[in-house]
Amino acid sequence: ETGPVEIIGFLSCGGCSGKKAVTRARMMVDRGAEAIVFASCMKNGNPIGYPCPHFAAIKGAVEKKLGADTKIIDWTH
Repeated sequence: ETGPVEIIGFLSCGGCSGKKAVTRARMMVDRGAEAIVFASCMKNGNPIGYPCPHFAAIKGAVEKKLGADTKIIDWTH
């Protein structure tokens, strides 16, 4: 489903190994985010082909912390 979108924040994971990602995702939800969208390069790799080696763990931890009420999208484009 598509429609109007309001970006309320743009944050990094905090660097390897993404230890700040869960806290930052929770903060975004507390401030009104209905979805957390991970950058495509985390899952698919950057232009020279290096995906984040911690992506699955980061995504899993965010999903566990936020629960089913928050939509998780694992790529942007």
